[in-house]
Amino acid sequence: MTILAAILGLIFLIVIHELGHMLAAKAMGVHVPEFGVGFGPALIKKKIGKTIYSFRIILLGGFAKMEGMEGMASVEKETGEFGPDAYPSKPAWRRAVIIFAGPFANLLAAVVIFAVLFMGISPPTTEVESVVSGSLAEQVGLQEGDRIVSVDGQQIEDWGQFQQAVDARSPGDEVEFVVERGGEREEFSGALTADERDPERALVGVQPKPSEETYGPLQALGLGVERTVQVLGLFGWFIGQLATGGISFYDSVSSPIGVVGVSSDVAEQGAQSFAALLALISLNLAVFNLLPILPLDGGHLFFIAAEKVLGRPVSAETVAKVAAFGLALILMLFVFATYADLSKIFTGQPFIPDP
Repeated sequence: MTILAAILGLIFLIVIHELGHMLAAKAMGVHVPEFGVGFGPALIKKKIGKTIYSFRIILLGGFAKMEGMEGMASVEKETGEFGPDAYPSKPAWRRAVIIFAGPFANLLAAVVIFAVLFMGISPPTTEVESVVSGSLAEQVGLQEGDRIVSVDGQQIEDWGQFQQAVDARSPGDEVEFVVERGGEREEFSGALTADERDPERALVGVQPKPSEETYGPLQALGLGVERTVQVLGLFGWFIGQLATGGISFYDSVSSPIGVVGVSSDVAEQGAQSFAALLALISLNLAVFNLLPILPLDGGHLFFIAAEKVLGRPVSAETVAKVAAFGLALILMLFVFATYADLSKIFTGQPFIPDP
């Protein structure tokens, strides 16, 4: 059942991506003859307005068929061969909006998923709920019920400020903090300990008591945007590490086999964990599709930008050659990722290596 949920979750994100293309195309005046979920023979077809909506037998994603294009992965054809409602006939900025709408839909989906998750969370307070064994907090005598007031003279208004103050320091750094206990303030000092999972990260060793209230819709939406930006920053760092060899490429790539495997494992941990993973996968799809490689969306955006710089469309022959190279590159990546996932299955290695 969890494997089915993982597959359906991945399909849902791909359909969201194609839905973004379709809605933008309609808004930009491009005729969309068909929007389909899945591939192969159609099980259900219904025409609404000028678009046929279909549900097909092979549930592996979806597509938005636009006039003048065989699909969003095809190469743009020369303008002039189509009517005014065709994609190639539209100005560059309209085509750019249509192309970018797919990755943007995935970004928006991630923000919404994160926001919904935050709406079910009680924000942490500055009151200590528990003390971690062996930590600085235990060594200096912090207790349950203490309220953190300041760190090295910096006033602490919420748990986020406390985390930022600690994260700015390194394990072994001396720190002074003030807590309120029984209506009186007490001072403590000592050396920060290291996180066992990340030796470079400093810890005080306290867990916060959750508030009795939950985040409101606007707060949750803001936190969803903030979390999305944080994850995108981590993706940038990750790509940089891959490029410089700081991270193993073999351990870092996954085919749909690995994605479904990890998603299935996470789904067993509960709906919230699975939803958070879907948000991460949605962001991954957005970033991957924005890479400047044809036939990805980023490749189309690159050639639209080149058209504006040159003052004319890039020749169909050049675009076709670049698209063929890009497709070969993506197929090679897919084959390697599939090989890596299968070898991990046969050797008993986890899809995500232990830190």
